[in-house]
Amino acid sequence: MKGVTVNGQYIQQAADHYNCIPTSKQRKHSHSGYELVRSMMIPGVDVDTESGKVSTPAGAATLYINGREATFREIQSLRTKDVVRVEYYDMPTGKYAKDLAVLNYVVKQFKSGGYTQLDALQGLGYKCGDYNITSKYSFGNSNANLWAGYSNANPKEDMVSKEDYLLPDAVAKGSSSSGNDKENIGKYITASISNMTPKQTWMLRASIEASKQWDNIMNGKTEYASEYGNLAFDKTQYSRSSTVKPTLYAYFQKQIGSSHNFDAVLDCYYADNKYNRDFLEGGRFVSDVDEDYFYGKFNANYSIALPKSNNLTFSLHEYMRVSQDSYGGSADYWQHLHSSETIFFVDYNKRWKKVMLDFNPGLSYLVYRLHGDDAVKHVAPRLQLSSSWMPDKLQRVRLFFSLGNTFPSLNTVNNVSQQIDRIMIRRGNPDMDNSTLLGPGFTYSLNYKQISAMLSCYYMYMSNAIVNTYSVEGGNIINTFSSDARSHQTSTSLSVTWKPSASFNVKMDGNFTYARVTMADEEQQRGWQMGLQANYYVRDFSFSASCKSLTRSLNNYQYHIRQPWQYGLSAEWSHNNLAVVLEAKNLFIQDNVLKRSLSAEIYNLSEQFRRERDNSYVSLKLICSIDYGKKVSRSLKYETKNADSTIMR
Repeated sequence: MKGVTVNGQYIQQAADHYNCIPTSKQRKHSHSGYELVRSMMIPGVDVDTESGKVSTPAGAATLYINGREATFREIQSLRTKDVVRVEYYDMPTGKYAKDLAVLNYVVKQFKSGGYTQLDALQGLGYKCGDYNITSKYSFGNSNANLWAGYSNANPKEDMVSKEDYLLPDAVAKGSSSSGNDKENIGKYITASISNMTPKQTWMLRASIEASKQWDNIMNGKTEYASEYGNLAFDKTQYSRSSTVKPTLYAYFQKQIGSSHNFDAVLDCYYADNKYNRDFLEGGRFVSDVDEDYFYGKFNANYSIALPKSNNLTFSLHEYMRVSQDSYGGSADYWQHLHSSETIFFVDYNKRWKKVMLDFNPGLSYLVYRLHGDDAVKHVAPRLQLSSSWMPDKLQRVRLFFSLGNTFPSLNTVNNVSQQIDRIMIRRGNPDMDNSTLLGPGFTYSLNYKQISAMLSCYYMYMSNAIVNTYSVEGGNIINTFSSDARSHQTSTSLSVTWKPSASFNVKMDGNFTYARVTMADEEQQRGWQMGLQANYYVRDFSFSASCKSLTRSLNNYQYHIRQPWQYGLSAEWSHNNLAVVLEAKNLFIQDNVLKRSLSAEIYNLSEQFRRERDNSYVSLKLICSIDYGKKVSRSLKYETKNADSTIMR
């Protein structure tokens, strides 16, 4: 797309995005797409390289490679020396209009040769390992790929909690446990074939993935206190969830003439999910759930480049989910749930010399049906209006307004009733309303010599926000869900990057948020967050330091979260096809604690978690690759991180 850009800058501004060009040092000392964006220090973009989460002032960014939506493993294994640039769309238009923000990696293509790469990460401080092998061969316009990997992590956790059950005869519950197992094992194997020409691209991919997660308590203690006396119990929990998931993916793109473009994606998987929980606390509470889950996504986009800098895009999105759950143990229940969401967008984009306007109306149709109940249907309009003004080549002002909708999480839309402990019972609620979201926003960006900055202000209102509710039933408290809350969220952020030389870069971030919830629940939370990152490069070595301040936030509209200070140090040696990375996080800190609390009319909760991943630990990573034939771009690892599930836990 055409736009005014600034030549000779590492960050070049266009009307609706930024062209971000990595330096040779950033490419050399980054070994994934996530690491590359983090090293590039794009203002307003924050990257968690472990989880693969990329956040922006507008929300989570969707990641693409050469215009095709990518998965976690694709970005994780991207060879950075083949990245030409990264396009950051803080104002998504056209086929990207459905996304809050977009990062598109523009990658070089090769026609011959191949390579095999091994990478291994081993943690010191707690059990953590991640091992992958990737192989690729290119022939003409085609590429054949094979990937496999295994990971195993168990960051143990200590927990202390206090719960107040405000029954007619009030009960206070205190619990503690240490060394709780949080083990997570994952395996995958994937193969794909693709073909790319100047006029057409297609890709076919198949994979099978398996994962297991544990949440075990081996030596817990619990005490119930009331006016009638105290009851003390040993507490143990064996909890395991597992998934086996085959996946199929197909992508097709075709350039039609000089001004028309069509692309389509079909992505689907079947997941065999199992969840087992055996909880002992003066009584035994068992949940055994077997689930068959199918997910399918279809997306088609047709774009037309019109005369006089006009662009028109038609987008169709279809999401289908079918689940069948069999509950055993304390709850004996069978559930079949089918949901379908169809979204249609039209995006019209008009550009002048310094101004761009984008008009993006749409319509969504959602239907879901729980076995034995009538189908629930929602039709809702969607709308995005945005404009940008570039008074000169260094500055850009953006204004926008969005109207959207969302629906309740499917693992809460059911009639299941589960006994959690001696007092608490959790129930689903199939009668919740669709949520409407709307809000304005403003951004101002500046790129001047060695400094890049972005100032952002956002407000978001949500009707029918989903919250937990609590009521008394006999001698129990019933925890269910309600869509009668209203949410107001405001945020202001400033991000500044200073690059005095190609060898030394600094990024500073500040953010203030205010969240308020009304009606079904009354909550409010203010929070500041500060962040600092510095990178230094010298020959084959790089050094990095970062820190994040203590943060307070409101999670799921009612949980108050307090996260501790975090800091990290890393050193790397990289030469040709071999690299060694040593990383230390929160070195010499052992008492970092995450706090979570909830306050309701008849139920209060206060928890503290000491997690090994929040305290001192070190990791060592080795990356080695062998090229054969002509050098090629690295194969893209294909793995969806997690399968969805409708199981209530």
